[in-house]
Amino acid sequence: MSPLSLVSWTPSGSLLTIAWLLLPFLAAFLAALLPRLARLLILSVVATTLAMALAAWLGWLPSELLLLGPLGVRLQLDPLAAPLLLLAALVSAAVLLEGWGRDPDKPFLLLLLLLQGGIDSAIVASDLISIYVAQEVVGISTFLLLVRGNRAPQLWIGLRYLLLGNSVMLLYLLGAALVYREQSSFALDGLDQSSGIALALLLVALFTKAEVFISGLWLPRTNAVAPAAVSALISGGVVCAGLAPLLRIAAAVESVCPLFRWIGLASALLGLIFALAERRVARLLAWSTISQMGMVLLVPAAGGLYALAHGLAKAALFLVSERLPAVSLDGWSAQALPWRHWAPLLLASLSIAGAPPLLGFLAKEQLNMALAGPGGGLQAVAVLPGAIVFLSVGTAAVYARLWRLPCNAAKAEEGQPASPGALLLVAALLLLNLTPWALEAWRTLMDQGITQALLKSAGLVLAGAGLQRLWPRGADGFGLPDLEGFDDLLGGAVLVGAALMLLLGQ
Repeated sequence: MSPLSLVSWTPSGSLLTIAWLLLPFLAAFLAALLPRLARLLILSVVATTLAMALAAWLGWLPSELLLLGPLGVRLQLDPLAAPLLLLAALVSAAVLLEGWGRDPDKPFLLLLLLLQGGIDSAIVASDLISIYVAQEVVGISTFLLLVRGNRAPQLWIGLRYLLLGNSVMLLYLLGAALVYREQSSFALDGLDQSSGIALALLLVALFTKAEVFISGLWLPRTNAVAPAAVSALISGGVVCAGLAPLLRIAAAVESVCPLFRWIGLASALLGLIFALAERRVARLLAWSTISQMGMVLLVPAAGGLYALAHGLAKAALFLVSERLPAVSLDGWSAQALPWRHWAPLLLASLSIAGAPPLLGFLAKEQLNMALAGPGGGLQAVAVLPGAIVFLSVGTAAVYARLWRLPCNAAKAEEGQPASPGALLLVAALLLLNLTPWALEAWRTLMDQGITQALLKSAGLVLAGAGLQRLWPRGADGFGLPDLEGFDDLLGGAVLVGAALMLLLGQ
């Protein structure tokens, strides 16, 4: 057998994995020829992705598929991929349901298929070249979704996203070349023996794609201009494409975990401060995403469930946001908001704040247990546990601004219908608690004292609601610096890259 041929090949599992990865692209080609089938094709792609997520979690298929063995090119359909695949599939299904009653938007549906295929590939890719190719597919698909409205603001935001993405992926490609020169392989397993410069080039690109810290500051302005469905796909699906490689690198190179921890904490604090000062809903949600992605990096081993809970809730909030009375939170008390919009808004925001019995509560508790357990690394530094409490209270304060009872609900009944996509995602936040892996986590939590966890969660949520009432409100907010210009984004990426080279070089 040639060294460039497939190895570790079991026809039943390997062929199924490859067929699944090819399905979205074949479906997109078929949808271009037969547009009437586009929605059914998306449903079939979503269903197969959900099935593969289940297979990955339960280990029904080979967890590793080694391709081009000497080069280290491989795919991993493992438990790390399962929650992210589940998230991407459910968000795509929600976006599809959102426009089900309208005339089919053929280009949008085709791009949705391509995006799903790219995200799936990025989640299971476990080598530098496969990750690069998948990131480019996701980036181009997202760019085309952003510019579809053909409005000047959308065109600039889309071009800004594409230019920034291509710039950082060029750095990534240079890092991959350095790794290959040093290790003669593109496998992630060899990164622990690679130079700090190579690893820094890879990480700065993936931090940008995962919307982390200064590298992720392209997100607020993008969400302010993008349609709600595209914002939901970005915060609930596209983020998985950048997050999955970071989690895999953390598993392969344990020495970067302390670095991830501090960058994650910085991202969480930065996003929280700007979210507290923001009054426009789309930008508030975007700043919160930057903050929550930082929380995921605190303990990468527990990051999958946290990303799943956050992504479901955030995508639901974006889908509901286009039905809200105004783009700004100012004057909401004078607006009517019906229960069909208020209920998913409340439940999704409560999940991110960590209120039980929503999935966000379980994710936060698993994160807290990982932080407090052996190797958590945070308990040894006095300031960090207090920072985690502050982040939890601050997150509750951010979303407490959305917790308002509907006023003049009878009049509001004349408004837009309920969001079927948001309802699907909120239902998932509740029903996923009944799955076997979630029930096992609940049992672990009960063994360690669920009453204490419930009381702590209630206290943090109430403290956040109180902080929101005391938080100063002014016409110009806090006068925080504008960090979102294109030169700022490139400069931020360079700054993060230089800092990573300095830290990893030591």
